[in-house]
Amino acid sequence: MKNTTILIVVLLNSIAVVQAQNPLSQSVQTEFGIGISTPFLHDGTELNKSANLRSNALSYFADEQGNRKNIGNYGSLIGWSVALAYYRPVKMVNGLMLGTAFRTSLTGSQPQNGGYEEGFFFNFLSLGFAAKYYPFTQNNLFFKADAGLASVFTKNRFLNAQNEQGFFHQFGVGTNISSAMGYSIQPFKNKSKTIDLQLIYQLNATRVEVNGIGNDQWTYSALTLMGAFNF
Repeated sequence: MKNTTILIVVLLNSIAVVQAQNPLSQSVQTEFGIGISTPFLHDGTELNKSANLRSNALSYFADEQGNRKNIGNYGSLIGWSVALAYYRPVKMVNGLMLGTAFRTSLTGSQPQNGGYEEGFFFNFLSLGFAAKYYPFTQNNLFFKADAGLASVFTKNRFLNAQNEQGFFHQFGVGTNISSAMGYSIQPFKNKSKTIDLQLIYQLNATRVEVNGIGNDQWTYSALTLMGAFNF
């Protein structure tokens, strides 16, 4: 009889845990975040060409003979990322929230010997439907995902044959899919307001029109460490 009572208590506690949900998932959240982002360039004819020039410490500009200046080694692409998001609770699924998310990252790198005149800038953004899920009642660990539109803006900066400042810009549109893991800290008296520390991974595929190439399919990803204020 004693063992049966213990078993019933355990079962009831288990049911209560399943039915309960983290209080943070029960109210609307508006998020503003800022962080540090680094992209990884995977595929694309023009994208790979530009990356190979930088890895060989060469300027993007070539003279009539095809010669390029050695401008020194480039550092890794890195920069700032800003995010805005809005989530509403889903009553039918404990801990789940749905909404929309916007994120933009401005990254770049300059060579050791090129000065301001030489450089590469890789900027990208995403906008889409988003989900946020708190799987535990007392633990503020969460998982996030979003998917939708992506856009990329790049600029190669160089000096031309007349020693004048030149630029080569590229723009493309495509798709984004992102996932994240984080934790909500509650340092304020109002416990519905949090600071979310999160690590975000995104994978984008964009279509870029390039002179001499035409339809150039770019694939790139990014890793972002972000802190966000939820209110």
